[in-house]
Amino acid sequence: MHTGDDDYRAVGRDRARPPAGVPGKVAAMTVGARRPAAWPAGPPPAVDGVLPLERRRSPWWPPPAAIRAWSLPAGVHGLIALVIFTAFWVGRFVPSLVAHPGAAQLDQTSMDPNFFVWSLRWWPYALGHGLDPMRTTMIGAPAGFNLAWLTTVPALAVLAAPVTAAFGPVVAFNLLTALAPPVAGWAAFVLCRRLTGRFWPALAGGTVYGFSACEMNHTVPGHLNITVSMLVPLTGYLVVLWRDGSIGRAAFISLLAAVLVLQMLVFLETFAGLTVLWAAALPLAYCLARPAQRGRVARLTRHVGVAYLAAAAVGGPYLGYVLGHAPGGFARSVPRTNALNLESLVIPRPERTFQLRWLHDAAVSLPAVSQAGYVGVPLLLIVAALAARSWRERSTRFLVIMFSFAVLIAVGPDLAAGALHAIPVPWALAWKLPLARSAFPVRFMVFGYAALAVIVAVFLSAPTRHPALRWALGGLAVAAVVANIPFVAPSRPGVRAQLPGFITTGQYRRYLARGETVLVISARGNAGLLDQAVTDFYFKIAGGFVNQAMTPRSDLPAAIRSLRTPNRTVESAALDYLQDSGIGAVLFENSGPEPALLTAFQGMGLHRRVVGGVTLFQVPRGVS
Repeated sequence: MHTGDDDYRAVGRDRARPPAGVPGKVAAMTVGARRPAAWPAGPPPAVDGVLPLERRRSPWWPPPAAIRAWSLPAGVHGLIALVIFTAFWVGRFVPSLVAHPGAAQLDQTSMDPNFFVWSLRWWPYALGHGLDPMRTTMIGAPAGFNLAWLTTVPALAVLAAPVTAAFGPVVAFNLLTALAPPVAGWAAFVLCRRLTGRFWPALAGGTVYGFSACEMNHTVPGHLNITVSMLVPLTGYLVVLWRDGSIGRAAFISLLAAVLVLQMLVFLETFAGLTVLWAAALPLAYCLARPAQRGRVARLTRHVGVAYLAAAAVGGPYLGYVLGHAPGGFARSVPRTNALNLESLVIPRPERTFQLRWLHDAAVSLPAVSQAGYVGVPLLLIVAALAARSWRERSTRFLVIMFSFAVLIAVGPDLAAGALHAIPVPWALAWKLPLARSAFPVRFMVFGYAALAVIVAVFLSAPTRHPALRWALGGLAVAAVVANIPFVAPSRPGVRAQLPGFITTGQYRRYLARGETVLVISARGNAGLLDQAVTDFYFKIAGGFVNQAMTPRSDLPAAIRSLRTPNRTVESAALDYLQDSGIGAVLFENSGPEPALLTAFQGMGLHRRVVGGVTLFQVPRGVS
C-alpha cells in the first residue's frame, strides 16, 4: 500500500531523492537505498522496474559473479521459486498425493476432505445437467441440503473441471492440495520480489506465507477453501504494479475485480476478511502518507471502490443468493475456541515441540484451531527489529500496524492468553453482527502472514552493518516456520485410502438402480459423498455431513447412529427411517465396517450379500 514516502521508499536511515536522470519508477521501487557518494553515469540498470540491490550503495558492490548470476528477469525468478517450493513441499511432505493421486488419503477419519472431493464434482455435474448448483437432493435425501452457505468452492470446481472429467474428483482434490501451499508461497514471493528486487529475501517471505501455520492447519484436513490462498498476496501485487505505473487504471480495476470475484467463489469468509482489510489499510495509508501523496492514495481508494462495484455486478447474483439463504444455525456467538489465543503466537503444534515436555503440555492446552496462529519467536523478533530500526519510515509503520491489526482481529471478541481469564475487547460487539458470527476469527491470520512475508523480505533486504546477524535471524524465522509443518499424508496410502471394488469396478450398477437412495456406513468420514462423486452421482445418498452448523459431526442420520446401542425400540425406529426415507440399500465398507452397526443390521432380517469389498443390505418396500 502506497504511503507516500516521496515515491522513494527506503528502509535505511539515509534516504534521499535520486538525482536527475534516475527514473522515478526505479526510485519508487528501491528498498534500503542510501544517497551514494556518486551515482554511476546514466540511469542504473533495472530489472522489471526494480533497482537491483547490488547497484545500490552496499558492502557488496561491485557484486561477485555469484550475485550477478542471479540478476535474472522476474519471471525466471518466479519460476525458480515455484519449482523450489513445489519440490520441497511435494518431495518432503506429500509425495504420496502425487505418486498415488487416485487414492483418498487426507485424514479419512475427518468429514471434510471427502466433502471437498464431492464439491469438485458437484459443480460441473450440476451445471452440465442444468441443475440448481445451490441446492441438491442428491445428498441428505430425501429432503436434501441448501448449499448456499457451504464451502463448495465453485471457482476451484469449475477451474479443475477438465482434470475432474479426465481423471476423477479424487485426483483433482489431491493435486489441488499438493499445489496450494507452493503456489501460495509463489504468490507471496512475487509480491516480495517486486518490492525488494531481491531473490533470497523474497524466497524467505514466500516461505513464511506459503507454509505458515494457518496454511498447514487447514491442509491436513483438506480445507481447499482456505489453503488456496494465493489471491491475498496477489491483491497486494496488483497495488504495487499500479503504483509503479506498470499497469494503468483500467487494467488495475479489471484485474482486482477478477481477483475479488474469484475469492468470493473460493471462500466468502476470506473475501469478507479482505474487504475488512481494505477498509483498514486505505485509511491507514492515507494517514501515513505525506500531504503531497494523499491524492494518490485517494485515487487508489476510488479504483478499489470501482473494482468492488464491478465484482458485485459479476458476483452479485451468487452473493445475493448466499446472503439471502443463510441457515439459522450460523447465527451463533463466536466461541473462544475459534479465535486466536495469544500464546499460540509462540507455541507450535503439539507434534512439533522437539520432545520438550513443558512445551508439549503448553501446546496441548491450547485450542486446536488456535494453532493456525503460530508465528514463532524469531519472526516476532524480526517485526520488532524492523520497527526499532526504521519506525520513522512510513512503509515500516504501515506493515507493522497491519500485522498488529490482523492479530487483534484474530483474537475475536475476547483477548485470551493461555489459561488466563479472557478480557472482552472494545470491538467485541462487531462479532455479534450476522455475518461475523459465522466466522472463525483466527482465520484472519492469513492477512497477518501476508504482512509478515513482506516484513521478512524488507528486513533481509535492508542494508546493515551486520549482515550475518540479520541473515541468521532470518534463517531462524524460516526454520521455525518449516519445523512446524506437519506430515499431511503417509508415505504410502493405507488400506482405507482405497475405495472398495464395488465402486471402482462398477459393480454397483448390477445391484443398485440409477437414482436409488443409498445409505453408506463406514469408518471413513463422508464415505457416501466420496462414493457418489466417484460414480458420477449414479445414486442418491441418505445422510452426509456438510457443515457443523447444519448437521451434527457425523454423516449418519440420528436414527442410524442410535443403533450403536440397539434395542427393539431403536431398531424399529431405524427401520421406519429406512422406509420413510425411501432407502433401497445400505452399504457397509468392509475396510471400516462400524462393527456395532453391522451387527445391528444383521439382526434386522434384511437380505445381505458381500460383494466387491462391501456388505450390502437390500431394504424391501414395506419393511417394518
